[in-house]
Amino acid sequence: REFATMNITEKLKIEKSDGIGTLTLNQANKRNAISFEMWRDFSKAMAELETDPDVRVIVLTGAGDKAFSAGADISEFGEYRSTPEQRALYSKYEHATTSSLRNSPKFVIARIDGVCVGGGAEVALDCDIQIASDRSRFAITPARIGLGYPVTDVSRLVQNLGPRNAKEILASGRYYTAEEAKAIGWINHVVAANDLNEFVKDYAAGIAQNAPLSVAAAKITVNELIKNPEDRNITACDAAVEACYLSHDYIEGQKAFGEKRPPEFKGQ
Repeated sequence: REFATMNITEKLKIEKSDGIGTLTLNQANKRNAISFEMWRDFSKAMAELETDPDVRVIVLTGAGDKAFSAGADISEFGEYRSTPEQRALYSKYEHATTSSLRNSPKFVIARIDGVCVGGGAEVALDCDIQIASDRSRFAITPARIGLGYPVTDVSRLVQNLGPRNAKEILASGRYYTAEEAKAIGWINHVVAANDLNEFVKDYAAGIAQNAPLSVAAAKITVNELIKNPEDRNITACDAAVEACYLSHDYIEGQKAFGEKRPPEFKGQ
């Protein structure tokens, strides 16, 4: 069924339909460059989707067909990143944005059509899966504008793509085709541009039909296992798994299997 459309700001649009919540970076005139306002309010938009029990899966995308996101809005750097205090606040909101994607209990799909660069590529990488059109292009370009890339961001690149690929991406600043990005694990799927909407919708719907507690447990466990051993919260993993066993959905899954019908999971 359809749900209401709302905006956290004019530049962050939320839509909800059939168990899927879509969050759109809505600044197409700037190729969805992420403004200070968008960094600041992004986690609020994620919270709106996370707290809605009707939303099972979140899709993050960019407005129009030219860009997922061209990165941080460089035109604002003079206003918002000139002093150490400004840079610290800007960095705080950036990290809140990426953390809200990584730590969301709900599965997040990046739907990418067009350029996906810099901070935009970082945001896409922090989603759980990336699906891109064949005309998409990827780059992280601090070396082209004289910026240093923070250690936490480099760490995530290394963790996701390995040290060799991270070095090449950062040192070259070059654009990767969608197929090149897929080959190094930057994205999961490449589809024809005309098929992107249907592919993402079907993919999201498939996950939305699964047991929400099981999906959340899988995400929590993987997130903990990729941390250093001393930083892992195995108790949280065990609790998430136990919650599945204690849920009504676990009973429903067995019952549906025995009755040879699709299960109707409630996330409880």
